[in-house]
Amino acid sequence: MKKPFYLLLFALFFNASSLFAQIDTVANLSAADKLYGLSKFWSEVSYNFAYFDHAKINWDSTYRAYIPKVLATKNTWEYYQVMQRFCALLKDGHTDLGFPGSLMTHKSRYRWINFENFDKKFIVTDIPVQFKDQVPLGSELVSVDGIPAKEYAENEILPYISASTDYVRWNQAANMMFYGTDSTRVWHLKLRTPKGDMVPYNYQFHTVRAKWTRRTTNPPFKVMDFKMIDGIGYVKLNTFGDDTLIKEFKAVLPQLYICKGVILDIRGNGGGDTGIGAEILKYFTDQKLLVGSAWKTRDNVSAYRAWGTYQLKDTTKFEHLNAWGKKVTLAAHGDYWFKGDTMKFENAIKDPKISTPLIVLTSNNTASAAEDFLIILDGLKGRATTIGQRTYGSTGQPLPVSLPGFDARICTKRDTYPDGRDFVGVGIKPDIEISRNVNDVLNGTDTELQVALTEMKKKIK
Repeated sequence: MKKPFYLLLFALFFNASSLFAQIDTVANLSAADKLYGLSKFWSEVSYNFAYFDHAKINWDSTYRAYIPKVLATKNTWEYYQVMQRFCALLKDGHTDLGFPGSLMTHKSRYRWINFENFDKKFIVTDIPVQFKDQVPLGSELVSVDGIPAKEYAENEILPYISASTDYVRWNQAANMMFYGTDSTRVWHLKLRTPKGDMVPYNYQFHTVRAKWTRRTTNPPFKVMDFKMIDGIGYVKLNTFGDDTLIKEFKAVLPQLYICKGVILDIRGNGGGDTGIGAEILKYFTDQKLLVGSAWKTRDNVSAYRAWGTYQLKDTTKFEHLNAWGKKVTLAAHGDYWFKGDTMKFENAIKDPKISTPLIVLTSNNTASAAEDFLIILDGLKGRATTIGQRTYGSTGQPLPVSLPGFDARICTKRDTYPDGRDFVGVGIKPDIEISRNVNDVLNGTDTELQVALTEMKKKIK
């Protein structure tokens, strides 16, 4: 499935290269609408959410605790923020809230500093040229308004982020460092330079775009990039959300057939349609059936719930029940599941297959359908080597829910490896794991690609 759409919205509003939309903090939903929105979301999650074991919370008591919180909000934006915190407690990357577009004004503000997360440290990876001497690239954020940076993130940013893995939460926290509405606010930062000096930097949003130290332009998005590197075909698959990718991939097949090896780069692929990824993989194997993730979803059978309520109130006696008794008791406790089949894709491609060595590059941003791609690849035993970082750790089938003021999504489908191993909540670990390095980022060094080229040369000797 697709990478969380609403996280992409956050990237739009808070990314260093993008504008920030001033928010209307006057508009205010009625108390009835706020309570309905909270209750509707709570109810839909109660019956449909697939990962309560990851959240580890009492959803009913949490709902009760949030009733006075939403009723105390003074405007729709505050209400949305409280709902974000409520949703984030579920710890799922496919369960989130849509941005309330009706609150966006036409006043644009631009961000003038860019942080990235490196092991829960926020490092400056770009800054306007006029401040590059004051705050050198590679400087570490030490505090925000006198609060240690890690503590500030834990209290002011992380509670709003819906994600399935801890490292993704921290990555997003770096991107959302100045999450808020007041474009006139000044944040008082202290940073430690690479030389160890402590420097101040007063940050606020600006009305004009920055001229960045590292970044010059934002290239237009393309579904695929291709180039030859010393006889090795490098294919960057940027999305599985556009079926024109298949056409573009087929267009370079003549060149791929004569390559010594192929590197597929899905580090920036946030997902889309699992079938599109499967279609690409069909060209790399003679296997007639490609097998993806196994899945299941909660099955709410009302009569089962009713029977189960009467069947057993003492869950310690569960093991003594017969099959029917166990089934209805599980239903009464919201833990009765319909088990779907594993995802399967017939490989009927008649074109020649690519048999040369294959390497796939991954990162924390490899998400959803791109992770499904890796599950299918895992079933092609020994066909490829994966290199990079753990993946995003979230996929599934979101249920869209319309709420007053904004929309929501709830993950209804639980995916695993075909043998039952989890990857949602933990990410998919590559064969060769390479940690991100600050100096590599600042110098534009693509270590993962360099390692891939070295490994490929070993394979093609």
